[in-house]
Amino acid sequence: MKTKLLFLLFFIASITAFSQQYITGKVSSEFDAALQNVVIFNTRTDEKVLSDKEGNFTIAAKPTDELRFIKSGYDRISSKISAQNFSEPLNILLTKSPYDIAEIELKFQATGNLEKDIKTLDPSKRVVALNSTMKAYMMTPPTDVAPKLSVPSAFAAPNYNAGQVNILGIASAVFGLIKKAKNPPITTPNYAETQAFYRRIKNTMDMSFYTSRGFDEEQIDHFLIYADQNYSLAKLYRKNFDISAIDIAMKLAYKEYIKTHKVGS
Repeated sequence: MKTKLLFLLFFIASITAFSQQYITGKVSSEFDAALQNVVIFNTRTDEKVLSDKEGNFTIAAKPTDELRFIKSGYDRISSKISAQNFSEPLNILLTKSPYDIAEIELKFQATGNLEKDIKTLDPSKRVVALNSTMKAYMMTPPTDVAPKLSVPSAFAAPNYNAGQVNILGIASAVFGLIKKAKNPPITTPNYAETQAFYRRIKNTMDMSFYTSRGFDEEQIDHFLIYADQNYSLAKLYRKNFDISAIDIAMKLAYKEYIKTHKVGS
């Protein structure tokens, strides 16, 4: 009798073990980078597993089970398991949790090297070029007389300025138009604008300086956030996207970043 009972229990356990199904999949960030150490939690069985360095995971589940994906700094999401998930990988995309970027005021810090500090205080190349253009324009003699509504000369006092163009007024107007066109108002970006700015940097700028130093996709994402927090990149450049200015700011951020962050695998 005991032998039959043991055989029956062994048979039931075997059926249960062989009927166990597993879900496989991959967890990625919004930048399509694999996410490691994401907690995958089955709410029915309380089983927890972690994704590997390539974002892959495997967990036991049944249809209608709910899996939760949890990682610090990212929005938590849930996924209901269907029969289709057992025949193809389950791909999960986690997005960064929104956060406020503190405004940072950059101040000049003297190095003690007079020659170097003087160059730092020099106006930018754009300002020099604009001043040169305006100076050349202001020295150009007028060619047309501006139209003016006036009373007949017989009834008016002598006008010693007749026929002269108000060069300063024109120069001021031109300068205002150029400044308005080239320098849109600086505003604090929202989360969507910040993420779009990060993607534009990765898609349009040469990132070989960082990849050649061991940065992978996820580390580049972390570095962009660091550089933005310290140099207000999205706030200053998301509208005009000055590549040279962004590159200089990123290089300055890199010098500080490598002091406290490990780069490369």
